[in-house]
Amino acid sequence: MHHILTKTIIIISLFLCSTSYTQKKEIDTKTNPKTSATPDTLRVGYTYWWPQSGPFIGHCGDKYALVFLGTVQHIDNPIKDNDVLYTSQEGSIKIDEVLTSRSLKKKMYDKQNFFVSDCFYKQDVKEGDLVLVFCYEYEDNYSIPGGKSILKIKDSNDAVVQSIKRYIISDQNALELKKDIALWQNYGLEADAKRIIACKEAMD
Repeated sequence: MHHILTKTIIIISLFLCSTSYTQKKEIDTKTNPKTSATPDTLRVGYTYWWPQSGPFIGHCGDKYALVFLGTVQHIDNPIKDNDVLYTSQEGSIKIDEVLTSRSLKKKMYDKQNFFVSDCFYKQDVKEGDLVLVFCYEYEDNYSIPGGKSILKIKDSNDAVVQSIKRYIISDQNALELKKDIALWQNYGLEADAKRIIACKEAMD
């Protein structure tokens, strides 16, 4: 009888420990998207070696793979490694509104709520900031070239957000940007905008 009682206590204890661990794991996953590669998180690689970044890369304006508005959730401390050609600094952004997305061969945006990447080194953003984020396609996957690909905004009605929305609706017709040059000058992107406008005018 004593032997059976002991075995019963052990089984109950193991069950309670397992339940407790499962509950903790669920809580961690909900509160911090980094703790697990959940379907709720879109992890995007950092193409740090690209010579350009921002909303207007390429001679005529490369096609966007994903553009969204979001809120910075956290930014880790930078990790400096002499064996790596860039400084990794991971962070996450809550995706508030998707302006455009394309399904790629290796990945697709499927209503994930969080964006995670290690491209945050020397970005002028902090936790709680509202941002406009630009991702491109690289080797059939999403990528972000860092730098000016994460722009701080005031709100979802910010003038640059409206400019990008018009640009996207026009199928990235650079002529839509001509009246907005002054806006992009504030971000140091005037030359990039003028470059793709000149390309479009030459093609027409």
